[in-house]
Amino acid sequence: MKPYLAVALSLFIISSASARSPDPSFPTSVEIDGTELTKRGEYRYVYRLFFQLYDAALYAPESATTSDILEAKTPFRLQFRYLREIEKSIILKSAGQMLERNLSASELDQIAERVEQINAAYTTVRDGDKSSLTFQPGVGTTLRIHGEPVVTIEGDDFARLYYQIWLGPKPLSQNLRSALLKE
Repeated sequence: MKPYLAVALSLFIISSASARSPDPSFPTSVEIDGTELTKRGEYRYVYRLFFQLYDAALYAPESATTSDILEAKTPFRLQFRYLREIEKSIILKSAGQMLERNLSASELDQIAERVEQINAAYTTVRDGDKSSLTFQPGVGTTLRIHGEPVVTIEGDDFARLYYQIWLGPKPLSQNLRSALLKE
């Protein structure tokens, strides 16, 4: 086997293995305003086989069903740990594409102003940075960076639609969605 093919094959095997088994360092539960949320699943998102971008974990009450989460009827948190620098512009472009892929034109219009609010709060992330999106019924979706709240976007409808980036029928990654929701 030619040396460059051996290196390429090795990199592929390493990246594929890491894509399936993230470092299990997310806590098994988190507490939000007195409610314990249990980790449902976690996943390492790898872009184009080689670029490890982030680890993600989904938390919800033990009794919550997948439907409760997708319909924004229960509190839940999507937590991220970044493995490399990702420019804000790339985050926003990717999110916008996923929203367009999952939502109708009327749904996009319904949350357009609130998407602009959350987009304004995002920043470029670097290796080791952490963020989370926490939904609480009747309160909204709070973006936290390094545990500090940055912005809260009102509306249960916003959560139901915005989280489709990761949990919708056409998510960023089907493997990510399945691992987080334990489907």
